[in-house]
Amino acid sequence: MRFVVHLSAAFCVGLGLVGMLTACDVASIPAGQGSASSPGSGTTRSAGAAADSAPYADRDSSGASQNVTVPSGGVPCAVSAVLEQKCLSCHGAEPRFGAPVSLVTYNDLMAPAPSAPSRTVFDSVLERVSSSQRPMPPPPAAELSAAEREILAQWFAQGLPRNDAQCTKGTARPPSNPGVSCPTDLAIQPASPYALASQSGDQYVCYGVDVTRSQPSHAVAFAPRIDNARVLHHALLFEASSSYPATPQPCSGGGSVTWKLITGWAPGTKGFELPPEAGFPLKTSGATHYVVQLHYSNPQGRPNEVDASGFDICTSAPRKFEADVLAFGIQQFTIPPTPRGAAPYSKTCRVNAKLVPSFPASPSLAGIRVIAAMPHMHTLGTAISTELLRGGSESNIVDLGTVPAWDFNTQAWIPLGDSGAGVTIQSGDVIRSRCSWNNTTGSNVRFGERTQDEMCYSFSVYYPKIKNLVAWALPATVASLTDQTCSSP
Repeated sequence: MRFVVHLSAAFCVGLGLVGMLTACDVASIPAGQGSASSPGSGTTRSAGAAADSAPYADRDSSGASQNVTVPSGGVPCAVSAVLEQKCLSCHGAEPRFGAPVSLVTYNDLMAPAPSAPSRTVFDSVLERVSSSQRPMPPPPAAELSAAEREILAQWFAQGLPRNDAQCTKGTARPPSNPGVSCPTDLAIQPASPYALASQSGDQYVCYGVDVTRSQPSHAVAFAPRIDNARVLHHALLFEASSSYPATPQPCSGGGSVTWKLITGWAPGTKGFELPPEAGFPLKTSGATHYVVQLHYSNPQGRPNEVDASGFDICTSAPRKFEADVLAFGIQQFTIPPTPRGAAPYSKTCRVNAKLVPSFPASPSLAGIRVIAAMPHMHTLGTAISTELLRGGSESNIVDLGTVPAWDFNTQAWIPLGDSGAGVTIQSGDVIRSRCSWNNTTGSNVRFGERTQDEMCYSFSVYYPKIKNLVAWALPATVASLTDQTCSSP
C-alpha cells in the first residue's frame, strides 16, 4: 500500500528574502467546513466538502475554470501566464502566506526589491528561479520548467518592454479542499484566535489540544486547517508527553526536543494519508497531547490580523498496524563558524538496524516499513540526507529522505520507495545520516530546541510500531553515542 502525499505544482517565485516565501497553492487552503465546538480540545466535526470562500464569477457549475480576456497590467502575456500559473496564489493583488509583494502588474515587477532596493523585484525573481541553494519553488514543489525560465529570461534580455495587450487567462481558482480523500471528523484548533503584532518579523506561536477517546481508534489522515492565509507561513503538528496551554502563545521556532513531529504544512503541500493498513493510535486511557506550532509572517505590517489555524484529522476504527514516528539523525555536534568562502560544516553518523548489536534486548528496526520522511534542521542548515545501506554495503543505497537545498520554512513529508510504497528495513542494514550547516553567527552552535540552536533529525513514519522503542529519537541518540566513525570532514 502507498503512503499518499498531496503536493501542488504551483509555487511562489522568491524575491531574495530569506525565510519569507515558500511554494503556494490556493487549493491547499480549506475553507471552513461543517461545524465545530469546544475550541482548544479535539472536537468532532461534521463531514463535508469544503466551500470556496471566494468563488470567481467565471467558474461554471462544475467548478472548472473558464478563460476570460483581461488587461495584462503592462506585462507580456507569456510572462503574465507564467506568473499567474506559478505565483499569484501567493503574490496576487493581496499577497498571501507572508509573501511580501505582489507580482501582478508591470509596476509590481519594476518596483525596488524589499531586500535589495538597488534591484528590481523582477531581478530577484530571475535569481531565485535559477538558484540551487535557495530555489523557488522550494521542495517539495516542482521547479520551474526550462521553457518557463526561458520566457522570463527572454523578456529580461529584450529590456523588459511594457506590453499593454489584452491577455486570455483562466482566473478561476480550483475548489478548495483539504487534500485528503476521507471526511475529517476531529478538529485541532486553539481555544481562541491569536492576535498578531503589527510587525514585519517572523512570529512563532504554539498551542495545545488534548484528545480523549472512549473507544479505540486511529488517526489516519491529517489536513491543514487554514484560517488566515494572509499571514500564516507554515504549521507543524507535534505529539507531546504532557498537556500544553490551549491558548496560543509565543514559543521557540525550534519547538521542543521532547515533541514528536506528526505532520506539517507549508504552501504547496496539502494533507497526508496513511496507507489503509496503518494508523496512529489515539489514547483511551488519558489523553493524546497535541501541540500546534504556527509560523506567521506579516511583512506589510497589517494591523488587526488574527488567526486560528490548525489541523483536521480523519479517524477510523483501529487498523491492522499501529503506525509511529521515529527520528534518524545526529544529536551531538558543535558547529564552528564557517569561514568566508568555505564549504559548509558537515557531520555523518550511522546506526545499525539492530540499534545496539551487542545488547540482546536491543530494539531492532528490521521488519518495519518506513513510508515517509520529514527532515528537520534549523536556519543554519544547508543540506540533509538519510540513506539506507542495504546489508551495510555502499553499493546498494536506498534514499530515506534527502533535501539537498534545505529551507527551514518548507518542511513536508517526502514519500519513500517506488511510487511511495515505502522501504522495508532488513536485518544487517545500516542507516546513515548526514547534515551540513553554514554557521554565519560567529560563534559555535550546538544541538538544541531554540531557533538559534541547530538540529539534525529525519522524522520518519513507519509501521508496525516497535513496542520496545522507548523513545522516538532513540535511533539518532544511538548513532550519536555509539558510531565510532561519526565524522566531521
